[in-house]
Amino acid sequence: MLRSWKAWLALLLVSSFLGGVGPRVSQAYADEIPTFVIQKQTEKEKVRWSLADWLDTRDRMRMQDLWLALHSPAPYEFYLGGNYQFNQSPTSSSFSAWETYFAAFVTIFGLEARYESTVDTRWSGIFHLRIFGYHDQSTNITLQLGLRNEQNSATSFRNPLAGISMTLYLMRHFGIDLLYRHYFYSTPDSSGVSYFGDRYQGGAFLDFSFLRIYGEYFSEVGTLPNIKGVQIGTKIYF
Repeated sequence: MLRSWKAWLALLLVSSFLGGVGPRVSQAYADEIPTFVIQKQTEKEKVRWSLADWLDTRDRMRMQDLWLALHSPAPYEFYLGGNYQFNQSPTSSSFSAWETYFAAFVTIFGLEARYESTVDTRWSGIFHLRIFGYHDQSTNITLQLGLRNEQNSATSFRNPLAGISMTLYLMRHFGIDLLYRHYFYSTPDSSGVSYFGDRYQGGAFLDFSFLRIYGEYFSEVGTLPNIKGVQIGTKIYF
């Protein structure tokens, strides 16, 4: 009789426990199902491809390309310049001269023409190759190859040339210029003499937007007519 009473009591407790837990577990699962379904649909939408999305992406890329085209530096660069020189020859005689030049660049390649009126008249054609930097109005290192023609009333000769120039910005609108150029043996003049020499040049400049003002010291030595002096000039970029 005692055993039967205990068995019935245990059965009643188990039934009560299962009856209380069951609805709560079922309710928890019922609450999680909508959340799971919504999250799954959200993930699907993130990776769903549609024609409308592709068109929107294409339009955004076109706008970005247009913005870059408007705000990126052009691959072309031109400058026109001139300077006035205060020269001195080895005989200590002083004289003045002037020079003008024009250059056109496409990315790292450029061509330059120079005309100089000193004791003799000089024409130069120079090919430029920038090995560091992309613009003349930025820090750069540029190699030079070309030809210079020099003539006066008595004779004329031509020198192949090679050189290297460096522009170094020390501040946003201020920097220094350095140049070394070697003139190889020239074609013989009317008396059969060939000439060669070196040019050393250095100075400082100030940039005002598209305008540069500079001053430089230069010296030419060798069997060419030796001169040294100071030149002051301007460059206009466009």
